[in-house]
Amino acid sequence: MAWWDSSMERRSIQAGMRVETREGTRLGRVILIGRDVLYVRPWRFSSKRKEFAVPLSRITGVTGGRVYVQGSHAELHQPVGDRYAHDIPTHIHPLAESAATGHAPA
Repeated sequence: MAWWDSSMERRSIQAGMRVETREGTRLGRVILIGRDVLYVRPWRFSSKRKEFAVPLSRITGVTGGRVYVQGSHAELHQPVGDRYAHDIPTHIHPLAESAATGHAPA
């Protein structure tokens, strides 16, 4: 299901939103949004304490205060490394709408 098909349609991803898989596994919260990735801080009871990056291409839905992602553990937990130094992060990422859905502006 695409984000625009949800009953709680959102137009942006914002810092502080929960990131989880469609299966319900909690990954953490969005701290920043880069050009190609979400920077995620693991939830406090996670065994991993380091921030990680999730590619924007792995997002399958956005509803309410949640961002849903899909992929393998390695695809969803990319090391941040020096990405901050080479990226221009933001706190809000507007979502583009596909013209094929009929939701795109004319």
